[in-house]
Amino acid sequence: MKRWALAMVLTSLLALGACDSGSDSDDKSDAKPGAAAPGGQSNPGEAPDPHYAVFPSKVPGTGWELTEATRQIGTGREVQLGGLPGVDWYAEFDGPPAEGGTNAYLSLTGYSQSLEERRAESVSDPSNVTEGDISGHKAFWILDPEDGAVVTWEITSDYTIEVFSTGISLGELLAMARSVKDASEAEWVAAGGQIADCKPGQDDCPDSADG
Repeated sequence: MKRWALAMVLTSLLALGACDSGSDSDDKSDAKPGAAAPGGQSNPGEAPDPHYAVFPSKVPGTGWELTEATRQIGTGREVQLGGLPGVDWYAEFDGPPAEGGTNAYLSLTGYSQSLEERRAESVSDPSNVTEGDISGHKAFWILDPEDGAVVTWEITSDYTIEVFSTGISLGELLAMARSVKDASEAEWVAAGGQIADCKPGQDDCPDSADG
């Protein structure tokens, strides 16, 4: 499996400072959560219509806590996300102590990418991939002892949900993935999500991910 980059990128974003909080409902009053962007494409910096998802108890399980949940909108979206392909929103969780003394980690991410695009991003050895379904959605999953486990499932032809973890077994991650439920924007925000409107030129929206 390709070495996971999302956690490192998201950690760097936290150091940049939070963008202005807000909702994209004013700009997209007719957009409905769960509606895919036409053709899976958007203009540079333009956020697609989201498919939010949450855990039933807001966290993956006992002993877990939410550390960050953000969706970037606005014309600075791509800059603020550091060019990481396809990320629409993400939620990160800190878990119980794992082997080696570090805590388990889990991210739940919405991608404006197809299932095959996600596979190309996260899989280097196709022989290690298992195909199946998550709650009736076409899916794949993979475990690498060094990198962690990934479970990805298709929501539409151009939108996927993905859970990635370190410090827990693939079986545990699959069970958590199957517990994930669709959510409205209001439900996602109530679970701890923040919608940040980032515009180039603002002090809190730098010209590059490196500052």
